[in-house]
Amino acid sequence: MSNQIIGFTFRSPTIIFGRNSLDSIGSEVRDFGDALLITGKSAMKKAGFTDKIEDLLKKVNINTHLFDKIVPEPTLEMLDDCFQFAKESKIGFVIGLGGGSVLDAAKPIAALYKEDISTVSEFMGKEFTKPGIPFIAIPTTSGTGSEVTKNSVIKVKKEGKKYSIFRDPLMIAKIAILDPYITATMPPKITAASGMDALVQAIECFVSLKANTISDLLSINAIEIIGKNLKQAVEDGQNIDAREKMAYGSLISGLAFSNGGLGAIHGLAHPIGFQHDVPHGVICALLLPYIMEFNKDICKERFALMAEKLDLDVKNKSIQERADKLINYIRNLIEEINLPTKLTELNIKKSDISDIVKDTKGSSLNANPRKATPEFLTEILMSAL
Repeated sequence: MSNQIIGFTFRSPTIIFGRNSLDSIGSEVRDFGDALLITGKSAMKKAGFTDKIEDLLKKVNINTHLFDKIVPEPTLEMLDDCFQFAKESKIGFVIGLGGGSVLDAAKPIAALYKEDISTVSEFMGKEFTKPGIPFIAIPTTSGTGSEVTKNSVIKVKKEGKKYSIFRDPLMIAKIAILDPYITATMPPKITAASGMDALVQAIECFVSLKANTISDLLSINAIEIIGKNLKQAVEDGQNIDAREKMAYGSLISGLAFSNGGLGAIHGLAHPIGFQHDVPHGVICALLLPYIMEFNKDICKERFALMAEKLDLDVKNKSIQERADKLINYIRNLIEEINLPTKLTELNIKKSDISDIVKDTKGSSLNANPRKATPEFLTEILMSAL
C-alpha cells in the first residue's frame, strides 16, 4: 500500500449498528410524518419484524403504510406501482426492510417523491432537481451494502438489461439501521450468497483503480472480518456473534466500494444475472477466483496482504506464493459454503458467452486493475465453464 494519502469524497448515512438497534427507530423518525414501509412478500412478516416496526412507530404516533410486494430482482414496473401507492398514501418518509432488492427499490421512491412526476419510469435519464423525503434503510442480509450506496440496480424489461437506473448522492439513506438479530432469519443459501457478495465487493474495491486511502482501510478490514466469519454464519445461522461480525463486515464493505469502486466481476455479474436469472451473490462468488487469477500479476502485493490478514499460513512465503494461497483459500471457501463453482452448474453454455461479453460494460469494468478487453472476458468465462 502506498504511503501517499489520496484525496477523496466520502459519503455515508447516519449509521446505527448493534444488537437490538431496531428498537431505536421510533426516536429517530418521530418528526418525519407517516411512513411507507417497503418490504418483501413474506419473510419479514413471518419473522415478526414487519409488525415490530409498525408497533415501534405507533408508539410515537406514526401511521405506517405497508407495501410488501417487492420480489428479488425488482423491475421498473414494480417501482411504478410502489411510487403510485406512496403518492396516494401521502407519506413523510420511506423505510426499506429487506435485502438488496428491497433497498434498491425503496431508494428511488424516497428520492423522487417530491419530483413533478407520476411514475418512476418517466424520470429515466433526467437529473434530480430537489431532495426527496428521508429514507431509512434496514438490511436483512449481510451482503449488498445497498444501505449505504447512492445507486439503485433495477431490471428494465423493455431494454432487456439490469443496471443502475439512478446514481446520485440524493439516493443515500438518511439513516441505516443494522441489527444482527434481523439477519439471523436468513437461511444458509442466502447467507452464503450475500456474504460472498460482500467479500467480492471488498476484494474488488481493495484493488480497484478508483480506490483511495479510506476505502483501502475499510475494504481490507472487511476482507478480514468476512473471510473469517462467513463459513460459521452459514453453518450456524443462530450464532449471533458471527451474524454481528458479518453485518459489520458487509457494512464497511459497502462503505468501501461505494466510495472506492469495484471491478470486472460486477461488470460481468449484471448481464449474467439478467440473461440467466442468477442471484447476484451467486454469480459474483463463482467469478471471484477466475478474475483474481486474471488480475494476479498486477495485484499480487495486495493479494499477499489479504492472505496475511486472513491468517493464512504464509510465513516465509514469497509474494507470489501468498497470492496463490489466497486464491486457493477463496476457492475452498466457495465450495465449503456450497455455492456453484462452474457456469455450467447455472445452465450457462459456451454459446451464451458472446452475448454476456457484449453486454458487459460500465464503470465497474473500467475500474478493474487489469484492462478487461472482450477477448480477455471471453477467455475468463470459457475457463469458468
